[in-house]
Amino acid sequence: MGYKVIHVGTGNVGRFALQAILRNPELELVGHYVNSPEKVGKDSGELIGQPKAGVTATNNWADLYDLGADCLIYFGDNIGREEEAIRDLVPFLERGTNAITFSGFTLAHPDLTPPHQRKMIDDACAKGNSTCFFTGMDPGWATTDLAIAALTAADQVDCVRVCELGYFGDYTAEMAMRDYFGFGRDKDFVPVFAGGGFAEQMWTPTLQVIADVLGKEIEEVKLVWETDGLDYDIETGFGPVKAGTTAYLHFELQALNDGKPFVIVEHVDSCTRDISKMKWKRPHADVDLAYRIEIEGSPSFDLELSWRKDGEIMSSMAVINAVPVVCAAEPGLAGVLDLPRYGPIKRTVRG
Repeated sequence: MGYKVIHVGTGNVGRFALQAILRNPELELVGHYVNSPEKVGKDSGELIGQPKAGVTATNNWADLYDLGADCLIYFGDNIGREEEAIRDLVPFLERGTNAITFSGFTLAHPDLTPPHQRKMIDDACAKGNSTCFFTGMDPGWATTDLAIAALTAADQVDCVRVCELGYFGDYTAEMAMRDYFGFGRDKDFVPVFAGGGFAEQMWTPTLQVIADVLGKEIEEVKLVWETDGLDYDIETGFGPVKAGTTAYLHFELQALNDGKPFVIVEHVDSCTRDISKMKWKRPHADVDLAYRIEIEGSPSFDLELSWRKDGEIMSSMAVINAVPVVCAAEPGLAGVLDLPRYGPIKRTVRG
């Protein structure tokens, strides 16, 4: 038997998830939610340049609640609507439809989910006998699952550092790039990620997952960050970035025990490909984005995932391939350590 799924989102990543659903015989698309009015009433397949899927996109949630789907696959935007992105899942969970979200980063570690959100999800799952799971990328799969896999080869571990090394100059989401990360802002500007505890809320679950694997207590969380700029103007997908404003961002969110960091989330992000004079680390390969896991101890080693293209496909497949294990899981909010390791859904494997 296959799995009946409802899909949310046809953006930069969600469109690739929808494509994967439509080509997988183990998955049956039964509903599709879109936010953009111009997409409403159109066939789901045609929205992503594929043959007709026989499912019409809607922006009315009520059209989807009672379809009897096994799983909701959620790629809706959560920037500036973080709470709403969690609430979107609740009516489905209450009706027995499991939910996998790429967007609900506060669900990344169940014990650290804000209490009111945790209660909301737990109550819905109890009512519907359903399961909710967040995959994400960073925070999420690229900085938790990869680190867990890398630790299989470790003996003595002093510190685990999970790094995002990325170019974001092609992004068009101006609010996220300028306000959340501070690109194109004066150097004294405090971006959203660094103010009001946003970075701590965003990435502490990643620290906690790895701390759980290591069996070590986090006694303190510390954020350090710095920026740098160019001496010339550049154009980006989100508009101009003037000389002297922020073009590079480096930060670390550190989990400390006995005053020493033992798990670190580190980012080196830029809105320019000109990194010739950048003073921080960069991908080993000549690529736009890499995730690196650095293990310090005995042995010391690193594991790097990098790509020149198709990163959106990789991001989406961590969600799609989770469908069978989430549908088989115990009811409630699941974390990465609550589910078995999973790979491609059976019929997607070639040969």
